[in-house]
Amino acid sequence: MATFAKNSVTNTEAASRRQVLSASSSFVEIEAYKTLRTNIQFTLRGEGCKKICITSSASGEGKSITILNLAISLAEVGKKVLLIDADLRRPAIARLLREPSSIGLTNVLAEIVTPQEAIHKDVYPNLDIIFSGEIPPNPLELLNGAPMEKLIAEMSESYDYILVDTPPAAVVSDACVVANLLDGVLFLVRSGRSNKDDVKQALSSLQLIGARILGFVLNGVVIDPSKKYYKYYDKK
Repeated sequence: MATFAKNSVTNTEAASRRQVLSASSSFVEIEAYKTLRTNIQFTLRGEGCKKICITSSASGEGKSITILNLAISLAEVGKKVLLIDADLRRPAIARLLREPSSIGLTNVLAEIVTPQEAIHKDVYPNLDIIFSGEIPPNPLELLNGAPMEKLIAEMSESYDYILVDTPPAAVVSDACVVANLLDGVLFLVRSGRSNKDDVKQALSSLQLIGARILGFVLNGVVIDPSKKYYKYYDKK
């Protein structure tokens, strides 16, 4: 297992919105996600759709903005990407993008709408998104049913990557259920915030069900712009 990237992320919701990758993002942010993208591409090689979820040990550590920006970064190099917000307890993707989430994954899993009716096409070029939908009373049961397995299998025929945001693995079992359907898990650890025992508990839960831990993303790293290497590359 490897530390795939180090990302500088702040705490407030407004700051998180500003950190959605764009042409105005800093050099350090863009390069961090390029590094993450490259490591993912080398780790999951071969034909067919690559299916990945992200989790952490606790809420508020930055997993949602990380998986969103990874999706954008993969889409920027021509990969067809589907991002699914499967954090049905505290969904964040729609909020980060300021998009409505009234119809989404919960509607698909309850078989109220078809997947095609829930997909938001080309939110960014090459990037489609299924938002969470309304928060249900039974998220674990929904994620653990046949419709979720069917959705992943069906979408795998149309995309190069399926990225899934899941709740923290030390808090609830949702991430373990979803990980069983995918090729691997990215585990996010926030500098100065993640608790070592919580991280161990989350990893044990994932390993117990045979999930493949692809690597770690170290989040919340403070980047010193006065460093010479930063100044050099930032002028390129």
